[in-house]
Amino acid sequence: MSGLELIVGTYEEYTVGYKVEPFKTDPSRQYLKEIFSTHSHTASVRAVASHGKILASGGADDRICLFDLENGTLRDELLHHNGTINCLTFSPDGRFLFSGSHDGVISAINIRKLTVEKTWKNAHKSAVLCISIHPQGTIALSLGADMQLRTWDFVTGRTIYTRGLRNDPKFGGYLSWVEWSPDGLHFALVGNRVVDVISTESTKSARTVSCTSKPISFCWISDTEIAVGLDDGHLLMCGIAAGDQSEEPEKIKVYESRLKAIAVVGDHMATASSAGDISLWKIDGRDFREVCTSNIGCRPTCLVLVEADRLGLHRYLKQLEEEDNKEEVKKQIKGIRAVGRVTVEREDSLQQEEEDAGEPTQKEKKKRNKKRPSDGAIDAGSPMERKKQKPNRAMVDSPLATIDDVFGRGSAKKKTKKSANRSSIGVWEEEDLPATE
Repeated sequence: MSGLELIVGTYEEYTVGYKVEPFKTDPSRQYLKEIFSTHSHTASVRAVASHGKILASGGADDRICLFDLENGTLRDELLHHNGTINCLTFSPDGRFLFSGSHDGVISAINIRKLTVEKTWKNAHKSAVLCISIHPQGTIALSLGADMQLRTWDFVTGRTIYTRGLRNDPKFGGYLSWVEWSPDGLHFALVGNRVVDVISTESTKSARTVSCTSKPISFCWISDTEIAVGLDDGHLLMCGIAAGDQSEEPEKIKVYESRLKAIAVVGDHMATASSAGDISLWKIDGRDFREVCTSNIGCRPTCLVLVEADRLGLHRYLKQLEEEDNKEEVKKQIKGIRAVGRVTVEREDSLQQEEEDAGEPTQKEKKKRNKKRPSDGAIDAGSPMERKKQKPNRAMVDSPLATIDDVFGRGSAKKKTKKSANRSSIGVWEEEDLPATE
């Protein structure tokens, strides 16, 4: 159980990490120990995602930050979106990060090269709310504020199906979430006061769960079990298998305020409330018990749960156990934790100097950079003003593959035919679809 880590994004612009640690006086009990915090965003953090050693965060400042969890450093920032980053998700193999923003754009980021491989400018007519990739990595679902559900084929990079849900009375004119089940046989749609689980085999509803208040967060516990966080602080847990249809969802009062975020790893679940409470729970069949909880003093917006020890993360924390390196490592960690604060101060002072000299300010430069069309390059004019670091080759063991190799899809004939036409801007050679599709 120790080694689990909760990483929380907050309204207060911070991304904070907490590790589950046993008490020294009573190893049978655990607590949440803060191990890092970063102020890398200049507006609220809206989405976080992780894969292996990489953590991604997106904010209302149109910015995506990529962190290396192994050494606690900020690898890079991307400013290719012109709207709030609403969702982030990694491909199953971790080679690509997909982002959706308020401007209706979806982008595919090559994690090894730290470049934008592809941008779909007409992904949705309004804000992209959620992106969910099938466990096999061949297709994805995206949900927009235009109440359209789109299915994407990653072999061609194009939509293969679009379904309008605005006139479906089941959802009450509102949709906020779509997510594949771990086995890919179902996906869930979260509406105004309902969660509808769709079977991919029959394309019909496998189970519809009515909620007493508005669903705020959602997560799959297993292939056939779901968890829903409600606006009134309750947690709904239920199964979707044939034998579970007649059973009422289990309803647990977790918080007094809204249950803002849920994440599951193995038999552990992490939850966060809008009042600042974060908790870790142990799931053992029908037994659901709290392991530890804490109030972080700010308002969580999103979270991920990471098995840090299994992935071999935080080498700099483990070095603290060595007496010889203790003071040196503490200084390194202190520097990591202060990254955001130093940036903000430097930006303000530099901006004042530029204003006095009559030159364009950093804010104006950043605004121009954001308006620049996305060409796959990383914005070099970030407020960090640091040298661009080369990608850490240890992060990716194998070289970049074609899209068919990455997602394991497509015949050999297709690969041969399309390889000659592959453009230099990325692994997708198809054009964007019009917004009216």
